[in-house]
Amino acid sequence: MKKKNIVAIIILGIGVALITASLVIVYAYHPNRANPVDKAIADFFFSIDNSTLESIMKVITYLGESIIYIGVLLILYYAWDKKKAYRAIFLVFSSTVINASSKAAFSLDRPNTSWGYTDPGEPSYGLPSGHAQISSTFWGVLTSFITKWGMITVAIILPLLIGFSRIYLVVHWFTDVLMGFGLGLIIIAIYLTIKQPIENHLEKQSTVIKMLYIGLLLVVIALPIIFLHDLGVQAEKEYMFSNLKYLTFFITVSMSYILEDNFVNFENKVDKWWKIIVRVIFGIVVITLIYLYDNVFYDPDPVTTTKPIVDLVVYSLLGPIIILLFPWLIKKLKC
Repeated sequence: MKKKNIVAIIILGIGVALITASLVIVYAYHPNRANPVDKAIADFFFSIDNSTLESIMKVITYLGESIIYIGVLLILYYAWDKKKAYRAIFLVFSSTVINASSKAAFSLDRPNTSWGYTDPGEPSYGLPSGHAQISSTFWGVLTSFITKWGMITVAIILPLLIGFSRIYLVVHWFTDVLMGFGLGLIIIAIYLTIKQPIENHLEKQSTVIKMLYIGLLLVVIALPIIFLHDLGVQAEKEYMFSNLKYLTFFITVSMSYILEDNFVNFENKVDKWWKIIVRVIFGIVVITLIYLYDNVFYDPDPVTTTKPIVDLVVYSLLGPIIILLFPWLIKKLKC
């Protein structure tokens, strides 16, 4: 058996074990989430009054935000390897969709004021933790590209720290984080198993067929995002629109990526160190613009205004800008 398959089986086994443990703990006391494990851990961390440690945990938890992953992947796309960066984008987005659908399917609350904790201030449900799942997916896929002990160490420690920060800040139950890690590991195991056959198949397809695949993917992903959320609940409606926004971004990125070889043919190879810096700056510019848009143009009541439509338009334009326009500019500037 190939080493890759052995690794995939081990990762899959760990992922299944984590999910099983989480569901056993949760559903032994369902529908009441005050099971002794989650409650004891949440009570312990909620009782800690250390402003310095809390600030550190807030920084660590921010490392699990989607904007961080988008920024890192864009920089990798421009300055390292566009094909590997796109694979990572695809996998991280897939993990995000699975997480959003799982949250809606389980519909289990986070720690909140009804349990005597601080309001987490997040519209989504708790199980599974998105920060834990997506961070393990992100670092897992990067480790599949760079199989060095340094990367492996970071890929283990950083997701664990991010998951712990969610428990420490009492915005997730322990079982939420446990299941998030489990799903992330299963996604990585599946990726390692099917990556080569899928890529071999896609390489033989025409641009039109690839575009049709993306269109089909749009429908398949959009359906659970829309129908698993209760549009009568304000928080769920906001969360649904947020996921549709990122879906639009992913679809236009994918379509632009399919067209890029024909219209731009962007290459990652550079012969000067300063060219790498310029490409990194392009990535930073994009993520800065996204951050400014999401924060400066924030609407406190977005689902009752035109902001969801504006979001969809803006994020749909990001795809061709990031994958077609900026690489074209990099080529024209000969950097």
